[in-house]
Amino acid sequence: MMNVADEILSGLVNHPKSLSNLQWLHYDHEGSLIFEKIVLQDEYYVARTERSILKSNADEIIVKTVDNRNKRLRIVELGAGTASKTSILLAAAVKHQGSAIDYFPIDVSSSALTEAQSSLTCLVPDVCVIPQIKNYVTDEFILPNFDGCTLVIYIGSSIGNFSREEATRILSHVHKQLKAGDALLLGVDMCQDPAVLLPAYNDKNGVTSAFHLNVLRHLNREFGYNFDLDQFRYKVIWNKHHSRVEKHVESLCSQQVKCINQSEEHIIYFNQGETIHIEDSQKFTNEQITMLLNNAAFQIEHIWSDEHKWVNIILARVLPK
Repeated sequence: MMNVADEILSGLVNHPKSLSNLQWLHYDHEGSLIFEKIVLQDEYYVARTERSILKSNADEIIVKTVDNRNKRLRIVELGAGTASKTSILLAAAVKHQGSAIDYFPIDVSSSALTEAQSSLTCLVPDVCVIPQIKNYVTDEFILPNFDGCTLVIYIGSSIGNFSREEATRILSHVHKQLKAGDALLLGVDMCQDPAVLLPAYNDKNGVTSAFHLNVLRHLNREFGYNFDLDQFRYKVIWNKHHSRVEKHVESLCSQQVKCINQSEEHIIYFNQGETIHIEDSQKFTNEQITMLLNNAAFQIEHIWSDEHKWVNIILARVLPK
């Protein structure tokens, strides 16, 4: 199996250059801090809309999750970050259960999980936070046995950062950790007008640009590259054929970037205008989401949405085998 350093190098020497399968590179300490600012930007409707849906429907989400099953509940979250939106659901869960519940946030950023644990202690003191510092895409995460209902939360439209095949693998792995009657709460960004989509990923304050350019800084610090960030700019593209917003960093000139990999120097050549495909944000139709969940052995039970149908929050159930 190719190690991480080799996988990065392979992505940069290929044509076209791409690191889009290595989204975790965004979430070093600096990247995690910048991402928390992205969700506050006026253009970034996803977080604002999703929070509104959760706030309006949190009690109903919890009731439908338990749904006359064993009333004990625990909550697991993939890519939890600082859990700012999740506190809404956790408060509803504690109220419904009438006792403390366990919350397992999973994230690659230890600083984000530390902040989540600190803030939740104040916001929802009856939650026992049990963090796991893991890359849920590449690392196995194992949940202890539980005599009750497990709800796995995967919100923030994070599933859209992966190809359909990768998304299916992630959800299939989640399914393996669950038993019949357990549930998944999935946040999905739906297909819509590019005039709404593109500004959401290229805000006027340049926060999203800083977030994606920070990947190059991460490569310099951790993997021996010497990218000059002033010689690259962030570029966003709507790919209608694949129904996705593509994020690229573009070389402003012809240049060479060096790296040291296993004591060997490598040179990556860039032409002016050449890009590194850095990340995707897939957008979905209802039919595509149904197929994705069915392929991972989940069945949709309920969908909550906003008035514009921009974002869906989907409750899907693990069926008896």
